[in-house]
Amino acid sequence: MFANSNDYLTGRKPVIFPAGSDLVAVRFALQLPLADLALNDCGAIGILPAGCVPVDVLVDADDLDTGAAALVLQVGVLNAAEDNLSTDADDGGAHWGATAAANAAFQQRLAPNGKAMVNVKPKNVDRKIGLKVATAPTAAQAGEVGVTLIYRAA
Repeated sequence: MFANSNDYLTGRKPVIFPAGSDLVAVRFALQLPLADLALNDCGAIGILPAGCVPVDVLVDADDLDTGAAALVLQVGVLNAAEDNLSTDADDGGAHWGATAAANAAFQQRLAPNGKAMVNVKPKNVDRKIGLKVATAPTAAQAGEVGVTLIYRAA
């Protein structure tokens, strides 16, 4: 579980529900302290609204790794214990994908993990989107990470 939160996770800001067949893109930002950049650290960063499915994901971040390019982040639905990414079939069966190793500020489209994102089934409840440190940075540095979730009504 990450040390920080954002307005979407606390409920101060509502997530947008698509009108009709529209695609919606929402950027969820979070400040990550050094303690949240260790290997396998995982926590909530955003919300997939009830009745919606993901279409695409972009990840951006400040320079969180000042050493050799190593930092890899995974994105998917957060499990019920909020300590890892879900492997439930309705959540895609695995993490949706990962970033390429980075050691500078970046914006990347998530490299897909097979068909995990396509396999996400709509649910009648909001689901937390999780971010996981799959490969720790060689020289961690605190900063902001953003996940832009593009989704549609199912």
